[in-house]
Amino acid sequence: MMNAIRYGVLFASAIFLWAVVEWLIGLHGPYIRYHEYLSYFFAVPAVGIMYCGITHGENGQNNRVGFRRAFKKGLGITSVVVLLCPLVWYTLCTFVSPDFLSNMARHAIETETMPAPLATKRFSLANHLLVSSLSTAVIGVVISLVIAVIVARRKK
Repeated sequence: MMNAIRYGVLFASAIFLWAVVEWLIGLHGPYIRYHEYLSYFFAVPAVGIMYCGITHGENGQNNRVGFRRAFKKGLGITSVVVLLCPLVWYTLCTFVSPDFLSNMARHAIETETMPAPLATKRFSLANHLLVSSLSTAVIGVVISLVIAVIVARRKK
């Protein structure tokens, strides 16, 4: 349980730091058109943190972790991250980068990927908190599943 909390907090902190770096280099403002593409690179630290969290402290038979145990550990980490996600994004969107969501809505309208009423609704704070939490849950489960399969098949 403590492992899930430790790595869940680490994962949520990584999300926060990643978003702060995005803000610092202008991906929440003048270079928002690149935000969608560059944010996919967060998968690298996300997978790394999840892998470390799942394999941490495993000294079992031949250093192997069973699929079920690995997947449960991943789900535990994901649960902590999902619980912290609204707090992380609320802090980011309120204090660090208050123009982020309005810039995202404006960009969606300017590039004609969304009509104005939909963009305004999609990039409201409440909706963003919900969408980011749900997407974090789905992505966390998928990463946990893939890592559990890989770790369970690994041989010494």
